[in-house]
Amino acid sequence: MDEYLQATRLSVSFDRIDLEIDLTPGVAIAERIAHAIDLDGDGRFSPAESDAYARTVLTALSLSADRRALPLQPGAQIFPDRAAILEGLGTIHLRASAPLPPASGGRHVIDYRNEYRTEASVYLANTLVPVDRRITIEGQDRDPLQQRLSISYDVASSRTRRAGAITASLAVVLMVIAFRRREGRR
Repeated sequence: MDEYLQATRLSVSFDRIDLEIDLTPGVAIAERIAHAIDLDGDGRFSPAESDAYARTVLTALSLSADRRALPLQPGAQIFPDRAAILEGLGTIHLRASAPLPPASGGRHVIDYRNEYRTEASVYLANTLVPVDRRITIEGQDRDPLQQRLSISYDVASSRTRRAGAITASLAVVLMVIAFRRREGRR
């Protein structure tokens, strides 16, 4: 009730990283959060106020790949109405992304840190399973508060992909040969 839950999911692909950030204020701090969003005090969150709040949150996040800072680009956002936040039922959904520098094959590291409203927040941070088969998550390391997440991942090199394609092709050829031999014996 007296905490600001900040849950972040990171999705790593070959050329970008996407963040899904869900912010849920507890009832005891909901008024402070609503006031931080509703700057003109009219009782609703205008698009300009929502954009400003999203930018404030994103500036408190840091993201890097192989120790190089990545600029976060704001994406879609969904804000509940003020009443839902005040009742403790409203979750703010923010999306952001950052381009990843061209990655050679091998191991890479992404570091994420959330410094937004540390005085009253609890954090969750997790990595989603990559859609791109060239990416393999090798490990996740979090601090005890989950404000920081370090993701180790591997990018299959073109040589590895080529070897995999050759192996798969060879397997298909061998299966066809075996099938034809079996058919010839019948």
